[in-house]
Amino acid sequence: MTTGSMAVRRRWKIGLALLVLAACQDLTEVAAERSADPPIAFDPASLATSRFKVVLVAGDNAQPVFDNATSYLHDRLIAAGIAEEDIHRLSAADHPRSAADPASLAAVGKRIAELKPAASEGCLVFLSSHGHAKSGFVLARSREFLTPAQLDRMLSAGCGGAPTIVIVSGCFSGSFAKSPMARANRIILTAARPDRPSFGCGAGYTYTVFDQCLLGSFDGAATWRVVFERTRGCVATRESAMRETPSEPQAYFGPALADLPAPWREVAGGGTGRITFVAGTERFAPDNVPLLPRGRSRERKSFEEYLRAPAPKAFAMSPDGAFGWYNRSDAGAHTAADAARMALQTCEWLGGACILYAVDDAVVAPLPSGLAPFHPPVLVRSGALDPASVPFIRDDQRSLIVDYVARPAPKVLVLGVDTPMIAYEAAATREAARRAALRRCRAVTEICVVYAEDETVVLGYAKR
Repeated sequence: MTTGSMAVRRRWKIGLALLVLAACQDLTEVAAERSADPPIAFDPASLATSRFKVVLVAGDNAQPVFDNATSYLHDRLIAAGIAEEDIHRLSAADHPRSAADPASLAAVGKRIAELKPAASEGCLVFLSSHGHAKSGFVLARSREFLTPAQLDRMLSAGCGGAPTIVIVSGCFSGSFAKSPMARANRIILTAARPDRPSFGCGAGYTYTVFDQCLLGSFDGAATWRVVFERTRGCVATRESAMRETPSEPQAYFGPALADLPAPWREVAGGGTGRITFVAGTERFAPDNVPLLPRGRSRERKSFEEYLRAPAPKAFAMSPDGAFGWYNRSDAGAHTAADAARMALQTCEWLGGACILYAVDDAVVAPLPSGLAPFHPPVLVRSGALDPASVPFIRDDQRSLIVDYVARPAPKVLVLGVDTPMIAYEAAATREAARRAALRRCRAVTEICVVYAEDETVVLGYAKR
């Protein structure tokens, strides 16, 4: 048997504030079905697309979450190089924060019909609102619904056989990922199964759970399939923490678009593990942390402690209340890079997409919409174990991971989430190694996770 462990005295805080309402609403259906269009032929040459024509729809204004999602996506598409004139926003708000058409059924149909992408272009349609199990996507301003059959006809008219990405965020939206919408030239992502609600639509929220997970999955994602896998895992983890019935986001990948690149794969520095932070003019203040008032009140002592804590320190959070922060340990061992990375990794482990909100006392610069930018994911959850990417620990602890890799199998690596604690055991069986490593970790800190078995990362998006 071989063993290894390491822990340090630290200054660490982790928090979670939750308020959940289903993003669903019942209205009276007024839209009628028409006959479906004939099948669409797809030209594989259009896979060379590097540009999108875009329609973004916020279908209700009862909460700002829907307009926030379209505003954020607008910002990221502009950053990815898509021209302003190729992005069309529709809103149910009387006074949207930026120029937008009224979101009626006729206006949505008109904008989609006008997309007409060229041979090297594709269509991107993003819809966020309440949903009805039988009637479809809610357009509250005009008291109408958009059904899958209607959206299929709109896309046939406006996009033809061009590569087409459709995202429908709302309760019961899985019906949009099936026939007649499912065509060879389309990728369709939805927030829930046809018989399940989605969550996070409530006063004080910035985004729905699906929208924050989706928007936080974009930067650095190589393909649309990676975007969906990140989003689905994030949603499952968040709903588990919220103790909600899983919404089970659905996807359809047309055979011609299975590996279509995402347009923002190089945005914000790209891939996993790279820490980016652009400081704005604001300074960290407990009263300004963008949480619900009850969350700020409950966590005020923690925020005041962060404000007083010595640098280097960093504060990461999700828009709906998960947060984690690190500051200089008593030993003074960790670096500014350690603090930012560990704060983000812990926030991601809690669930949701995360924002590196503050580094030392500087708050991150907002996007043009005024919303804070999501950080590309940094928590490695699967694949071959790489000592350089093991989370929750300082860089000067990585020699212990190298030692773990050198040990014979079967073996298990356990990490502390709220303390940079490393525990590993090799034993006659993997189960025996797991029990011993967890016992060693829990003798030092309460929150311990199995990170690797032998040399394979097994963290995943496990429920806790």
